[in-house]
Amino acid sequence: MEMEDNWWVTKLKALESKPQRLDALTAMNSAIAKEAALPRQIIERLLTTDQLYDCANPAADSHVPKDQAVDVTLELLCHCLDQLAMDTADEQLSSLLRRGLTHSNPALRAQVLASLFKKLLRQLTVGQVLTLPNNELIFLILDELKQPDTQSTSLAINILSIVLPQRISNADVQAKLVQLLKQNEIVRCRAYELAVVLAKKSATLLSDVTFILDAALSELDNDDVLLQASVMELLVPLAEQNHGLSYMERRRVLDIISYRVQRVEEHPLDALLVPSIMKFFGKISVYQPLKIIGGYPHMLACLFMQLQSEDESILPTAMDTLANLATTPQGKILLNMHFSGAMEKSFKKYGSHTKKLSAHIKKRLLNSLDVIYDFKTPPATEIINIGKNWYECFAGGAHANIIMDLINTPFPDLQMAALSFLKTICKYNWGIVALKNTGGAVEFLLSRQKDLHRDIKYMKWQIMEILSASAEFSPTETIRFTAYVNEGPYHVQADLDVATEPQGNA
Repeated sequence: MEMEDNWWVTKLKALESKPQRLDALTAMNSAIAKEAALPRQIIERLLTTDQLYDCANPAADSHVPKDQAVDVTLELLCHCLDQLAMDTADEQLSSLLRRGLTHSNPALRAQVLASLFKKLLRQLTVGQVLTLPNNELIFLILDELKQPDTQSTSLAINILSIVLPQRISNADVQAKLVQLLKQNEIVRCRAYELAVVLAKKSATLLSDVTFILDAALSELDNDDVLLQASVMELLVPLAEQNHGLSYMERRRVLDIISYRVQRVEEHPLDALLVPSIMKFFGKISVYQPLKIIGGYPHMLACLFMQLQSEDESILPTAMDTLANLATTPQGKILLNMHFSGAMEKSFKKYGSHTKKLSAHIKKRLLNSLDVIYDFKTPPATEIINIGKNWYECFAGGAHANIIMDLINTPFPDLQMAALSFLKTICKYNWGIVALKNTGGAVEFLLSRQKDLHRDIKYMKWQIMEILSASAEFSPTETIRFTAYVNEGPYHVQADLDVATEPQGNA
């Protein structure tokens, strides 16, 4: 054991000599890779040796081609972290991870955070997150949110969402969080994201981070349109839980934001925010359709006006917003109840959009329709009828000509989007009838064109699978459909029309 320990000490000592550094790193990396579990004291020695961390700094080894020493160091440290029995209740853990978590190389910090997160996930899985002995680890991870070159914001926030609730009321932790709010807008937004993640967990945690959420709301008075848009995006998940929505109502968040739309004429700069505001309300309506559709009619009026436009800079967000509003059964019912005429008019406009707009906007339109019509559990009759009416406004009747026109375009992405929507409406009986009423549609689906992209062939096959189970077709047609399905999506028909030259006498 002592000899083994001496070997590692010697190799670590060799790191002080640049000419020996790469060989020493490679030797250690090979040695640790062969061992399932090195003794703890060796792992600890490696994780606390400053010279090893110096090798992970690209600037320190700029003479090594392609930073080979850095890569080997990162791999070596990764092995160390994998073999470290990471006990978050251990007072020593923060000192073992400190060098990695404070290192200038973001890739190394990411490795340490990933290892820690993996350990915490295991604790979560067994339902026992160990109690941290102090604030040290939390402080180190909070510092990652301040790093300008971080690759690990999400990782850090995920870790903090698990461990921070234990010590969120601690005065020093609160002071550290306040520090984040004094940083630049990028760091502040990371703090807001963390606060929203925590606030979603419980009303108690929301109360603990209210000061951060309030700081986020104060950004909505900022002149920076991009910052305001980012903050709105971050606040959306609060509406997923009732306690989060209650906070938003107490702070009149929805009213304040919607007022920005009403005052656009007085404050022309707010026009730049309208797409972000629409997105904000649309996303919240997925969780709270009654609150948005029933409570903010002028927002809906603004949205419907945007959908009538042919301005390709605002249409994508507007179409996504309508999809969010109409994605839930309750959303569909409320829109049909309160905005029936506007919805029909919008779907008719969608139909004309498919003939005029650029291919990528048409694709976005079809994707948004897919969101509206797709379902996981069979919809009620009322929802089916609402969808049928809207579809016929879009298509101009109970047929799928408009979709077939989009399938017959030279743009594979648009073809796929059109086929995807066709497949979605075929989940409804009225959709199958519409397809059946469309000249050439079934023939196209049954055709085995060799030049079609594999994905398109597969999508066609999926649609035929739905049709083969439908009672809308005759037994003869169903047999044809079933044969097609059984042959598989990529079946190649034998060419029976090959002409052959008459054979002469041998």
